[in-house]
Amino acid sequence: MSLPGVSLSDSAFLATVDARDRNVWRFLATLVLGLIGGLIVGLLIGAVALAIFAFASQPAGASITTLAPRIASLIGANGASLASTLMLMTLAVATNVPLALCFLAIAGALTHHRIREYLTAARRFRWRQLIAGLGLSVLVIGPLVAIGQLLDPHAQRAPILSLAPDLVGRAGYAIASIALLIPAAAAEEAMFRGWLLRQTAVLTRNAIVLMVVNGLLFSAVHGEFAPDAFITRTLMGAGFVYMTLRLGGIEFSTGAHAANNILIVLFIQPLTATPAPSQGLTPDSLFQDVFLFLAYVAIAELTARWAPLRRWSQADEATSPIVAPATVEHFS
Repeated sequence: MSLPGVSLSDSAFLATVDARDRNVWRFLATLVLGLIGGLIVGLLIGAVALAIFAFASQPAGASITTLAPRIASLIGANGASLASTLMLMTLAVATNVPLALCFLAIAGALTHHRIREYLTAARRFRWRQLIAGLGLSVLVIGPLVAIGQLLDPHAQRAPILSLAPDLVGRAGYAIASIALLIPAAAAEEAMFRGWLLRQTAVLTRNAIVLMVVNGLLFSAVHGEFAPDAFITRTLMGAGFVYMTLRLGGIEFSTGAHAANNILIVLFIQPLTATPAPSQGLTPDSLFQDVFLFLAYVAIAELTARWAPLRRWSQADEATSPIVAPATVEHFS
């Protein structure tokens, strides 16, 4: 199932994976230099962003001497207040985006790939595809979230209602969540469905293996090993891989990833620095996970097969892959 004439294993997104990516030393150098450099840059920018946010959110007339207590207060609230959860979102963007960009820059420099090749097989980043992934995912996941909240007797009040006392505050929370969580999702997609997916394709082009490996690693990195949370993220990651291979880039999966996170922070629970308590693995949770994965496959297929949506979202642009450089190193 793919765009005309191309199977998932022959996805345009993998067209420029070559012998340079098979070089073990370059792979190890990318991991070490990319992660160290990315973490340093991300932590520095994150620290600056945290200080600016804390200072800007202080009461009028507060001085810089109260900055440290303010930061401690925001961190201690752990998402329980509007300012605290917005601070955590800001921190996620300010650390993850620079980390991902630095990592991809180093990976590209070592393998002579352009950063764009880790993002899309099209000639430019397709913003319409991101919007399509975001909109279709909200249409699919939204009713599932609503039904789950209505049927759950222990469900808490939606964060958009509990964190902000009035309409203006709620609108601001919604806008900020959308504006911050889209780039945060893009950073994760660039790392997992961008670099990692292409790197795994060096070893195999089997789409099922790529989805399983990427999904497992994506879930493991989040550090939540309770069965329900781990399976959910594994299937989500696998679904994002399907989207990336099917549509030739991370744009659609970025929209879908962001939609999931946005719906969670608006209607289920605010962003916190600690994992939510495990609800246990149940038939209902397994059904929801499988439904979500199949829904991700379905909306990717809809985008690829329905001509008006395919044209509008620029999915066709990825059927002509970026031409790889003529000179390629042999495996060593």
